[in-house]
Amino acid sequence: MNIRWNMVLSVIALILLGWFYTLNQQDDGLSNLIKKDDSPEYVGKKMNTVVFSPTGLRQYLATSDHAEYFTSDGHSDFAKPVVYLYDIEGDNIGQQSWKLSADKATLTKDNMLYLDGNVTAESLSPISRLQRVFTQRATVNLKTQDITSDTMVKINGLNFNSTGLKLTGNLQQQVATLKEQVKTYYEINNQ
Repeated sequence: MNIRWNMVLSVIALILLGWFYTLNQQDDGLSNLIKKDDSPEYVGKKMNTVVFSPTGLRQYLATSDHAEYFTSDGHSDFAKPVVYLYDIEGDNIGQQSWKLSADKATLTKDNMLYLDGNVTAESLSPISRLQRVFTQRATVNLKTQDITSDTMVKINGLNFNSTGLKLTGNLQQQVATLKEQVKTYYEINNQ
């Protein structure tokens, strides 16, 4: 009789140990469904976004191969972004005026665009005084179209080329200032 009770109690103990073991197991399937604080709210591929001004005019069009939006601070990260800025004043209101591209970018909720890696700002107007701006990092205010950079900058314009450090300027007004190590070459057309 003791051997039977020992066997039954052993089986019950094994069953209870097995049940306890399964209760303490982490289910990876469920933990993957819970969003972590540092993960994006949504992720998109081949994204296109059009942003309008308060007056109803297009302000900018942004495209990207990969985009992530974070609700914690309201910023978005982009891979291979291309941003088209629209004229916000003057005779060409509502027309595309500049094309911005980079390897990656971050857009904050206050419309500041931080471009990083092979940054190019290219004018879409053939008569613009500034034609192209090349640098490794730049910051663009998408509301005012102000641009700044602390890295080496190369500017191509109508009849001139400049290189230097510490760019400040405005794409809408076609104004750029280099503050350090400036070298400028002018092309003179004799017509």
